[in-house]
Amino acid sequence: MSQNSASAASNAPATPAAAQTPRRKRRPRRRFPIWLVAIVVLVGCLWGIPWWNERPLRQAEALLKNGQPDQALQVVDEYLKLDSGNSRAVALKARALVDVGQAAEALRLIERVGAASTEEMRAYTQASLILQKWSQALPVLEFLNQQVPRDADLLHELSACRAKLGLYDKAVAAAEEFAALDGHAARGQMLIGMLERDRGNNQKCCEAWQRVLQLSPDGEGLQVPPDEFFLEYGKALMLTGETTAAAPLLQKSLTIKPQADAYGFLGKACSQQGKRAEAEQAWIKALELDTNTRLAREGLAELAMQQRDFARAAEWLKPLEERADLKSSTGFLLQRICTLNNETDKAAYWKERTEQLRRQEEVRVNMEQVIFNSPDSLWARVFQAYHLAEQKNPEQAKTMLYPYVREDAHPFVLALWMALQRNSELPGLDQVPLESF
Repeated sequence: MSQNSASAASNAPATPAAAQTPRRKRRPRRRFPIWLVAIVVLVGCLWGIPWWNERPLRQAEALLKNGQPDQALQVVDEYLKLDSGNSRAVALKARALVDVGQAAEALRLIERVGAASTEEMRAYTQASLILQKWSQALPVLEFLNQQVPRDADLLHELSACRAKLGLYDKAVAAAEEFAALDGHAARGQMLIGMLERDRGNNQKCCEAWQRVLQLSPDGEGLQVPPDEFFLEYGKALMLTGETTAAAPLLQKSLTIKPQADAYGFLGKACSQQGKRAEAEQAWIKALELDTNTRLAREGLAELAMQQRDFARAAEWLKPLEERADLKSSTGFLLQRICTLNNETDKAAYWKERTEQLRRQEEVRVNMEQVIFNSPDSLWARVFQAYHLAEQKNPEQAKTMLYPYVREDAHPFVLALWMALQRNSELPGLDQVPLESF
């Protein structure tokens, strides 16, 4: 460096202190207490270890959602070998058992650990419905319907369960909600028609099924096969007197699948239209499929009587005489045959028997009307219990009857309760107190 340069540098003014950049002080590192780190690690372990151990349960849950209950059941069973008391695993097993058709074992498991989730409650109701435990299923279905409104499967199950317990107005209400859902109109109207048919409202049944026919002309996608839909629709039309409209539906049912019942009703439809030959042909075909078809035997007996062939008429009816479900219509025909054949004693016997059968049928109709019109009344519950017992469901019958069993209860109630307790024959319909309702 030259002397002049050095001199200039030495003579340069000093930089002010304020203009100099201050040196930043290094902040001390934050140190977490050892005890806090230990707590975090401990909490992580407490949460992470169970989460890791329950991987098979998450796998089983996924398999169930994918419609693979058999595989889910295998996974859960392996897990339960290591942790048999895990309530979540037991509940998952119950759900899988329902899906593979083992409803009784599924219900036992759910009752043991309880139902904590919507899926577990659904499994409980499905198992109960399969086992025809209507009273147990209904309150849970009602609760789920409030929690998950407008669920198609749930509404369908709720409607069916209410009907099984005689609550037809509420059953129809649920069916109407079901029918209002997008994509469920045909099945919903089918369900409404079935409910109206079961409670004797054949006109409303036909109105609902007419809508079904408009939505599904081939009867596909319903709760029942097409042949059964057309048969039941035809029968309902027959009961409303619309014979002409019924015949094509019965023919359509027979085209899909020949059935004795369909031929029996077709024969009756032809007979009422004056087509005697067609009626006889249909009834003969019915007996070829089922020799005990009542409509066919009664119809053929009437044709023989018109020809004054009383022996032949009696022969047609003979297989029906000793049936446990003998109808007054058969008894009346036998009474007429004996009278026209001058068999006085036999005519008197069949007259008395026919009157007895008519009284029983009248009582049954009155019992059903009480159930339909006053479903929450004492006698409606009693009669519904009687029907459940007839359907070989004594446990549900006892559940329904129990609240009305007291020392001062009507003798019919006590007789029914005793029969259920002893698993003995039910009291006869002649013991039903018609004067009480």
